[in-house]
Amino acid sequence: MNPEVRLGPMLTEMVKEKLSLGARILQVGGVEKVFKKKFKIGDDEKLLKASQCYLSTTAGPIARVLFISNNKVVFCSERSIKLSSSTGKLLKAHYKVI
Repeated sequence: MNPEVRLGPMLTEMVKEKLSLGARILQVGGVEKVFKKKFKIGDDEKLLKASQCYLSTTAGPIARVLFISNNKVVFCSERSIKLSSSTGKLLKAHYKVI
């Protein structure tokens, strides 16, 4: 099978996700504000770079932003993901990696 045919729908979804994420970042006021809102940062901490990326999980890829500051590297999903609790209930939480 031609790899381009298999990637067609996936590529379309990736582009939609990237455009949607870009729109949400603009609504908040930019990547710097998203970084400050999502993570506790010190007065001396400066955002050096923000990049859209995918984090591979057992539930599938999660597309969001990787932030690199002078103190840490962090990733946070904008949308919540569903998790099973120890009691079997479904919980929703944002996926964060620090």
